[in-house]
Amino acid sequence: MNDDVKNTPTGDPKKERETAELHLGQLVSGSAPAASQEDSVTAFIAKAAAETIKESPKPVVVPKTAGPVPPESMLGVVSYCYAKGVYGSNDIGRKLNQDAAFRLSCQNEVPRPEDIRRFRRLNREAIQKTLEKALRFARAKVAETWSPSNPFRSKSPAPATLVSGQQEELQGFAGREASERIDKATFIDGMSM
Repeated sequence: MNDDVKNTPTGDPKKERETAELHLGQLVSGSAPAASQEDSVTAFIAKAAAETIKESPKPVVVPKTAGPVPPESMLGVVSYCYAKGVYGSNDIGRKLNQDAAFRLSCQNEVPRPEDIRRFRRLNREAIQKTLEKALRFARAKVAETWSPSNPFRSKSPAPATLVSGQQEELQGFAGREASERIDKATFIDGMSM
């Protein structure tokens, strides 16, 4: 996935800080990832957030103090950060402040860490669903890549094809993984207060 290449450790702390860009500006409503990044974590999260917003029986709520960030964007940003291993609201707030495209999209009214914590508490179910969907999109992309009809697939052996029971197990895994990431964020925020 394209985002992951930019986030691989280089051994040089200065270079790692420069390349640890999260592409948060691409998650702002109406700003789709480039065609070359359609199979990136950013694209999976953006698609999952849009679907979750449409399908959710209860609306995704952004705290009024979070500024002019649309619900879909905030859901995408928080879910994306959790998917990339950034859990603490202070860390997410720092990343948002460092992303020029995101700052521009919200007229420099970047959500504060307490806004991010409140958003997470108000929308835990929506974040959970977004992460689960993104994990399933990623799994589908891997399966597509290994499809026997794909002429570009590697000569390496393909992963085993999932049968019905394994599909259910994968969905259970996606749910547990999403829940663990949200729990980790809650724990980190609790420890930082």
